[in-house]
Amino acid sequence: MNIEQIENFAPYIVILLMFIWQNNIFVRPEELEKKHREILENIKEKYVEINAYKEFQNHIYSKLDELTGSIDDLKEILIKKG
Repeated sequence: MNIEQIENFAPYIVILLMFIWQNNIFVRPEELEKKHREILENIKEKYVEINAYKEFQNHIYSKLDELTGSIDDLKEILIKKG
């Protein structure tokens, strides 16, 4: 490319660069870091860690097993009395 061709395209290049700059087409690293922090905070508010979930799940399953055993015992008692 020679200088004359660059001079012909210069106004278009300037317009394109201004459009990109005004409309924030590309993400800046600061904006990306800010959004990353927002996403992490949102996740902490709405979701629970996998370890806590598994511990809760094990606790529920153990309580469910106890409840099932208690219901079976209650059935046997009622059948014997009936």
